[in-house]
Amino acid sequence: MKAIEKKVNIAEQRIAKLREMGRKLNSFEDYAASGDNLDIAERNIQVAIEACLDIGKIIIANERLSEPADNKGVFVVLAEAGIITKQSLGFLLPMAGTRNIIVHGYDKIDNALIYGIIKKHLNNFDDFLDQIRKHAGSHRTHLKI
Repeated sequence: MKAIEKKVNIAEQRIAKLREMGRKLNSFEDYAASGDNLDIAERNIQVAIEACLDIGKIIIANERLSEPADNKGVFVVLAEAGIITKQSLGFLLPMAGTRNIIVHGYDKIDNALIYGIIKKHLNNFDDFLDQIRKHAGSHRTHLKI
């Protein structure tokens, strides 16, 4: 499977799991009461964000864009190149930070933030992936999707 397409599929699978979880949750209290919910949500958000980062890194390498300094920089480079919108950047920058907290600051995870992502921001992931598809469709000679 082509590299970007594989990462897009992974992100979509994880977002679908989060969306299903969100449909079953009636309140933050329901979410926070279950350690399983916390674990499942955190892991799926982490993988979805990492897949988006990987997609960005592949595009940056394929198109020889400027090398980002860090994970947030991946999304900044994509926005500066016109591949994603500034509106998407507004969502993705905090997501890169959220990924770092999940991975490295696991003792500081804000459960309300994770719940909010599930309930209010999964469409932002969809928007990013749609922009990637649109870009890939117009640059088939450069991207493998």
